[in-house]
Order: sequence, then C-alpha cells, then structure tokens
Amino acid sequence: MNDAENLSKLLGHLPPAVFSEFMADEFDLAMPELHGKQAKREQRAGMNEALSALAVSERQPIEEVAERIVLMSDGAGQDVIEGFRDDIFDNAGREAFAAIRNQYERALWLYLHEPAVFKEALDARQADVFRQSPSCYSGFMAPKSLCIKDDEASRVAFHQTAAEQLGCATDAVAVQVFKRLRPDTQTGEDVALYQVSIHHNRPPEIIDCVHDSELVAQEVIRAVSSHITYEPAQGHLEVLSKDNDGRETLARIVADALLQSPISGEKIPLKQYDYQSLAAPRNFDLAGENVAFVKVVELGYAALNHRSLLVKIWSTDADDIHAAARDLISPTFDFRHHHLHYAKLSIRLKKVGNERARTITIILREDNKCNIKTKREKDRALCDRLLAKWHLVKEIGDVTNAPVDAVAA
Repeated sequence: MNDAENLSKLLGHLPPAVFSEFMADEFDLAMPELHGKQAKREQRAGMNEALSALAVSERQPIEEVAERIVLMSDGAGQDVIEGFRDDIFDNAGREAFAAIRNQYERALWLYLHEPAVFKEALDARQADVFRQSPSCYSGFMAPKSLCIKDDEASRVAFHQTAAEQLGCATDAVAVQVFKRLRPDTQTGEDVALYQVSIHHNRPPEIIDCVHDSELVAQEVIRAVSSHITYEPAQGHLEVLSKDNDGRETLARIVADALLQSPISGEKIPLKQYDYQSLAAPRNFDLAGENVAFVKVVELGYAALNHRSLLVKIWSTDADDIHAAARDLISPTFDFRHHHLHYAKLSIRLKKVGNERARTITIILREDNKCNIKTKREKDRALCDRLLAKWHLVKEIGDVTNAPVDAVAA
C-alpha cells in the first residue's frame, strides 16, 4: 500500500485483533478471520491483502484517520497525551489507559474514547512541533490579558474572513477554537493559552494507481492546517503555518475578529542558544529547583575540514565529560580550544508527591536548535527556565538580522 503509509504503520504496530476490530467498527470493513495458530505476520499479511484490494478512493479516508493516529503515536504526540490525560479521563478511563503500553494503541484508544479531546491534543501536538520550525513560525506582539471571543457571531465572522483569505469556499474551511493551560516559564504556574486551528482543502491532486491491473489516474484532495496561539500573560500571538507570506495576515484576522484588538505587527524576539561555556568544567545553579543533579553527557564540535568529534559518557560515570575526553583523546585535550556545535545535558528530577524521580535531557545543536519544544509543557517550561538561569540562551531583538534558522522564543 504505497499510497497508505500510515495505515501500513498502524497495521504493523497494533495487535492484529485490535487492528481488525478497529477496521470493522470504524469503517465497516470485513477483515479476514484471525486464527490463534497463525503467527502475527500471517495475520497481518491477510489484512494487508484485504486493504490493498480496496480502491484508492475507499482507502484514502482510512489513511487520513490513520495519519492522525500515527501522529499522536510519536514522542511529541505521546507527550501531548500525557499532558492531557489527567484532565480528560475519569478513574476507570485512567486505569484502562494506564494499562496500555503500545503507544499506537494508546493513541487509538484516545481517538475512539475521547474524540473531542483527541482533536485538541492533535492540534496541540502540531502546534508544538511547528513551533520548532522557523519555516513554519512567525510571532507577533499583541495586547496582554485579552480573551478570545468564542461566541457564535465572532466565530462565523472569523470563519468567513479566513476562507476569503485562503481563497476557499466556507464549507472547505474548518475552524477550531479552544483553550488549554501551560506552565509559565518563570513561575511554573499554569497560564492560559488559546489556540485557533484553521484547516482547509488544497486543490485536487492527480495521482497514479493500479486498478484491475491497469494504471489509472485518481483524484485526491488533501487538507492543510495552520495554528494560531495567543498567550494572554505575555501578549504573544504565534502563527504556525507553512504559508510564509500569509502568516501576518492570519495574525491580524485573529486579532481583529477574535481578540477584537489590532496588533502592531511587532515581531516577537527570536532566541539563540550560547552553550560555549560548557567547554569548561562548571557548576550548575540548582537553588530553588526540583533538580537532584545535572551532568553534561555529550559534547561535540566540527572542524573546518568537515570532520567532527563527539564525546559521550553515562550520567552515572564517575568522571565528567572533560576528564573522559582527556582519557579518550589525550591528557592535554581541552574542549575550550574548539567551537562546540552540539551538547546534551542530563537533568535528574527529584521525586515530588506522586511524581516519580525521572531524567529529562536537553539537546542543543548549532546556534538555534533545541529539542525542548517537543517535551511536555511542564518539562518545557522547566528547561526554558534552567537554560536562562544557566546563561545558555540569549535573546535577539532585531529579527531582520537574525539567522534564517533562528527558533522562536
């Protein structure tokens, strides 16, 4: 099923019985009977044959659902689900969900049992991932302490204006508005975050497929999404869209129709990371933090001839990264003689209340890349605060001169 990559992933990762039941209940598809003596590979091969026999037009809507479930099955998706789970499940639901170890099955459970929350979690996941990508991100300063107007009149006006901007019929555009909480970077307390998601159909595409042993053309319509978030505490209006030229217009439509307050167009300052200080041994300030210890476990640099070196240690290593590098390379080796382009920190959190002690990592690459945007909200706020506290991040106010791949603050 070359045209159904995500459906193939679900088939390969879900227990065969779970996948068969999902196909029958959700799409009224008759799957081959599963026999207990068959190996899982044989069971999946039979179901793959049945799905491959479907016309592309029949398989496409199944693939679209599978894509949404697969997106919630990766690390970023599972982090979002973890962030939502305490607020959306009753005790029985939490117990049933906690018993599921397969991340694909966890995402499927959420899709089947909490469809409204699944949609919100998916949008949150997409927004958080888009926020990592400068090719998708633009941020604007808006007035603080406003509320998104979510009454019927405001929503209809916004829907119509968005459709006009996107050049689509109104019924080809879907709009979602919801409010979620995320921890404040400085205080750790939950602050409101409004999210507006806009989905619209792209023009039809023609793809080739084989039907009845002949190559035929099949029309496919795909939807694309944009997300706009507004944080009243900071007055940040962030647009997450692959349409670079249309981001400011979307920001102004949201501000005018839903915030009912215009924006100036002032860009949010961009963030860069400066971790060259890790080239020397250092102590990390842990005062007031729920952190047991911090250790630099990986450091890397590249030479002008494109050769690179990466030193790794375990967090339980008796030596620090600098002693390990001298032992591996030479007694006189010093990272301070090189420009770092990669660093990984291991942060051990203390056990507090019902939360277990655990380890989170921060990975810094080049000047602008950091993995904390894919973490859970609370972990992301903590990492943001720690990086600033340890002077590993710097602000750039002049966005017009910032590097192309700068990441939003």
